[in-house]
Amino acid sequence: MHASASQDKNRRKPGHDEGAQNPDYENITLAFRNKDQLKLSQSTPTKQAKFKTSLDTAQSPPWLYRTIMMLYVLLALVFLSCIVLSALVLVKNSETSKELWTLKAELSNVSDTVWNIRELQSQQTKIWEAAQRDIKEVKKTLGTAMSSIQTGNDRLKTVPADITQIKKTLEALEKKAQPQPST
Repeated sequence: MHASASQDKNRRKPGHDEGAQNPDYENITLAFRNKDQLKLSQSTPTKQAKFKTSLDTAQSPPWLYRTIMMLYVLLALVFLSCIVLSALVLVKNSETSKELWTLKAELSNVSDTVWNIRELQSQQTKIWEAAQRDIKEVKKTLGTAMSSIQTGNDRLKTVPADITQIKKTLEALEKKAQPQPST
């Protein structure tokens, strides 16, 4: 079946056995070509103008292709530069992010230190206030003791006189308690 199809194709080709050996076949094909060219040349001028414009649009100048290719290359370079710039921005963003995390950690450490200092200052203030209260209490107690001592000193000043008075009273009592000799 495949062999018969290829034989049919060979029979239909114009340059096969009969066309190559028969010069009339070639003349006929040339006549058809000339007839087609005559038809094109005899058509109306408006059709020719339309046909020429379609030929002009189909065939563009060679510099146009080069320009378009240069624009594509330029577009590709711009696209690549955008990719490179995006990568650089991502890398810089990553570095900045790391720096920000470091700064955050340092700020946290400073904040903790400040908090500890405030806590220590608060404790120191409480201790100082307690010490001042204790000092005031001791001063008060010392004042009371001093007044007691002063009172005691004042009493001691009267003691010798009291002792002499007691001695006199005792002597008087002794005299009274002794039996008197009867004379």
